[in-house]
Amino acid sequence: MNPDLREKLIEELRHLPKAVQAHVEQVRLVSLDVAQRHSLDVERAELAALAHDICRVTPAGDLLNMARGFGMPVNPIDEALPVFLHGPVGAEVLRRDYGVDDPEVLDPIRCHTMGREGMTPLDKLLFLADKLDPGKVKRYPFIEEVRRLAREDLDSAFLCFVDHQVRAFLDHGDLVHPGMMAARNEALMALKRRR
Repeated sequence: MNPDLREKLIEELRHLPKAVQAHVEQVRLVSLDVAQRHSLDVERAELAALAHDICRVTPAGDLLNMARGFGMPVNPIDEALPVFLHGPVGAEVLRRDYGVDDPEVLDPIRCHTMGREGMTPLDKLLFLADKLDPGKVKRYPFIEEVRRLAREDLDSAFLCFVDHQVRAFLDHGDLVHPGMMAARNEALMALKRRR
């Protein structure tokens, strides 16, 4: 990773709330571990982890305005829950303001919250690392099962997490993002083909 870019990102992270800074560090550590276990590009995984929540505390209205200003599609669920846009908007900010043009860094950031159809191993790695932060154990009581699976197989871990999460959304009467459903169905079909 370019040392200047790393320093610039670390400086930007210092402006975020301490809890977000701690979360980013946990995601970075998990990303490094999982990338090494699965022989994925450690440098790209680390850069995506460092930058994934660069827009996490951006106010909802600003996220919507930025997404529209960048020409991004905004679906009705994004309108209802603009926090879902912090990944896509953050990736675009990273591209525009930091000069990062590598899709293997930007795409994982774009889909780390809800997933998307066509996820790559690096996409799944960041998605899972974001959820495997030990600080999220109360939100995701099933996380140890996901952590165990992530050591062996990203697809199985991804499907396990999404299945649990979709059930929780449905049990609480919450919306389910279409990107999550598309990613779930694709992962399930891929696993069935492998069996």
